[in-house]
Amino acid sequence: MQSFSLEKIEEKLKNVKLLVIGDCILDRYFVGEVNRISPEAPVPVFDLKEIYFSLGGAANVAANLRGLKVKVELMGVVGRDEHGKILKDLAKKEGIGIKGILEENSRPTTIKTRVIAQSQQLLRIDKEERKPISKNLEKKFQEIYEEILQEVDGVILSDYAKGMFLSESFCAWIVKEAKRKDKFLMVDPKSVEWKKYEGATSITPNYKEFKETAFKENLSQDNLKESAKILVEKYNLDFLVITLGKDGIFSYHPKEGAIYSPSQAKEVYDVSGAGDTVIASLGAFYAIGLPLKQILELANIAAGIVVGKIGTKPVYWEEIKNFIKENFKEKEGKKWAKFPI
Repeated sequence: MQSFSLEKIEEKLKNVKLLVIGDCILDRYFVGEVNRISPEAPVPVFDLKEIYFSLGGAANVAANLRGLKVKVELMGVVGRDEHGKILKDLAKKEGIGIKGILEENSRPTTIKTRVIAQSQQLLRIDKEERKPISKNLEKKFQEIYEEILQEVDGVILSDYAKGMFLSESFCAWIVKEAKRKDKFLMVDPKSVEWKKYEGATSITPNYKEFKETAFKENLSQDNLKESAKILVEKYNLDFLVITLGKDGIFSYHPKEGAIYSPSQAKEVYDVSGAGDTVIASLGAFYAIGLPLKQILELANIAAGIVVGKIGTKPVYWEEIKNFIKENFKEKEGKKWAKFPI
């Protein structure tokens, strides 16, 4: 098994370029305090202190990749509105390529507004339009996708069921074209209909999504190994990854069998965007050729760091390095003796 130092991993990550294609979301935060109840109705009075925006959905996957030193292009649709402009400006500020972000007049930019008081989420307000993208836009995306595929090492498909992949034929084409060009493609699924993801390198459902798919396929929802084995074979995957929240990550690979990696979270403040961090980490570390067990362990560390943050925020490679240095002490003559890298 090849072994890399953290410095070598960082060097390799800087040479990777990935494409994220999916549902772009703008996250808006109203941050303040609640100290009294309204005299008008039995509801809390929210005292607004700050408003800020961050990248969500597929755009957050891209932000996580940038945090891991990876170069990234982003493809998705926004509205021709102020929120779409904010999303693109935030992406550019993070160094994310946006030539694949297209505007559509007939839909607003998807925006999730979260109201936060005393570090607790009180309310979420969504503004979105869930409908398939137009055939004209599909054609434009296909042209841009063909161009970007030539310059990237792999693809991450981030499906939030907001419109990009509601057309199963378009989604299937994205997957097949990546495979035809010999590029790996990983899917963060929202749909239980996995036919449109067939042939992907990996699909990464959370436990709830896995159970829904297993139920649809008449498979056991409790026997992860047996059901994962069947799903890998049926949908022609290289391997399957199931995120288990506080319990870590489970994976099934036909040759390596079942692999379980326990959670590395120290504190959990907010699970928003944790799935984006996991698939970004899987894609980044897979692209540099690490063994699957190490990929899962690093993805677990990344997720454990990001759930300790309030709001949708990316993980940074420096945070992962610091975590490893603090929790896997270096022994003389051996680098990261307790950490299998």
